[in-house]
Amino acid sequence: MRLIGFILVFIASTLPLLWYWPLLLSSDPIAIFSQYLGSTALILMGINQFIATRMPGLEFVFGPLDRVYVLHKWLGITAMVCLGLHDIIDAEIDGLRGGPLSGIAEDIGEVGLYGLLILTIASVITFIPYHLWKWSHRLIGIFFFFGAFHFFFIEKPFSNLEPLGLYVSSFCLIGILSYLWMAVLRPVARLGHAYKVASVRHLGDLTEVILHPQGQGLRHEPGQFAFLSVNAVGLSEEHPFTLSAAQTQDRALRFSIKELGDYSRRLRRELKVGMSARITGPYGHFTMPKGSGPQVWIGAGVGITPFLAFTESVKTRESGHVKLYYCVRERGDIPYARELEEIAMKADNLELIIINSNEGVRLSAERIVDDLSGRLSQAHVFFCGPVEMRKGLKRKLVLEGLPVGRFHFEEFEMRTGVGLKRLAIWLWNYGAQAYEKRRPKQASPAE
Repeated sequence: MRLIGFILVFIASTLPLLWYWPLLLSSDPIAIFSQYLGSTALILMGINQFIATRMPGLEFVFGPLDRVYVLHKWLGITAMVCLGLHDIIDAEIDGLRGGPLSGIAEDIGEVGLYGLLILTIASVITFIPYHLWKWSHRLIGIFFFFGAFHFFFIEKPFSNLEPLGLYVSSFCLIGILSYLWMAVLRPVARLGHAYKVASVRHLGDLTEVILHPQGQGLRHEPGQFAFLSVNAVGLSEEHPFTLSAAQTQDRALRFSIKELGDYSRRLRRELKVGMSARITGPYGHFTMPKGSGPQVWIGAGVGITPFLAFTESVKTRESGHVKLYYCVRERGDIPYARELEEIAMKADNLELIIINSNEGVRLSAERIVDDLSGRLSQAHVFFCGPVEMRKGLKRKLVLEGLPVGRFHFEEFEMRTGVGLKRLAIWLWNYGAQAYEKRRPKQASPAE
C-alpha cells in the first residue's frame, strides 16, 4: 500500500476529533467516545465501499489493486472493531432527546451491526466457497445503509447540518452511492472491453484461454491482471486472472487459469470457442524495472503466468541478466516448459532453471545467492507463488543482503484470512502443553 493512501485514511478517520474534542469536555466523555467510534466505523466503511468500485486513480493513491484488496479487508475489520466497541460502550447522554425516528434508528442500527458482524466474519473464513462469499458480500452495502440511517436519525449532541454531521454524512453518502454503482449501475453499464473466445486448451490442471477483441481491445503491461466475465450461465461473474502473454499488435489476450475453485472448474468444463466475454482492467504494478542489474524471477506453479509475459518482452526491454526459476511438482509434461525453453534459447540474457520437487529438488535462498555469485544486493527479485514460500524466501534473502525494496511480489490470493487457522493451531498446542505439565506423572515400573 502507498504511504499517501494510509495517511489519507488516517486523516479521514481522526479528523472528527476536532469536533468531538469540545464535546468530550462538555458532555459525558464515555458516551462521546462511543459516538466517535461509531462515526469512525461509518467513515471507514464508506471508504471501503468506495475502493471496492475499482475506480480509475485508486491504484495511484492506494497502490496496486492486489494491495488494495488487503487494505479493504483490514479496513472492514477495523470498522467492525469500532462498531462493536460503540455498541458495548454506552453512547446515551442524559437529557438528550432525539427526533421522532430515533427509536426506529436505534433498532435498525442493531440490525445493521449484527448483519455487518456476521458478514465480516464470513469474509475472513476462507473455506466458505467463493460464490457464496461474494453473494453474501453484496449484502454488506444494505447493512451499511442501515448504519447510515442509524446515524442520520439517532439522538446525538450535534445536528446533521453542523460540520461534524455533514462530514460523517458525506462518507455515508459516498458509501451508499458506491454500493449502488457496484450492485445496480455497473452491471447495466457493461464496462470494459468486448472479446470473443478464440481458443481453449488444457495443459494439465491449467486452462489456457485466448481471446480476440471485438473492438479496440485492452492495452496492458507484462505482469498485469484483468477481470474476466464470460457471457454464459454460471460464468458471468467477474474473476481476476493474470495476463499470461505480452501485448500483441491485435491486442489478443491470454489467460492461463488453474483449477482452484468452483468458477475455474466450471470454466474448464463449459468454456467454448466463440463465446463472448468482457474484460476490465488492466490492474497491478507487478512489472519488471528497466536497468542493467541482475534479475531473479521465481514462478511457483500457476505463479509462472506473469513471467510468461515477462519472457516475451525481455528482448525488447532494457534489462540485465535474468534467472527464471520455474518451481513445479510435475510427473509428466510441465506446462509451458517448451515455450519457455525456446524463448530462453533465443534470448541471451534469459536463463531458465526448472526446479521440480518430484525429483527431490527445491529452491532455496542459498541456491539463489550462489547462482548470483555475490551480486544479490544489486538484484531485483520478482516472486509469484504460494504465500508461505514467498515469506520464507524473502526473509532469508533479506538476511543474506537483498534490500527489502528489491523483493517484488503480487498477492497470490486476493481473498485471505486473518490467521485464524494459525491461531487455532497455537491455542491447541498451548492447551496440550499446559495439560501435559499439569497431568500427574505416572511412576515407572522401575520405581
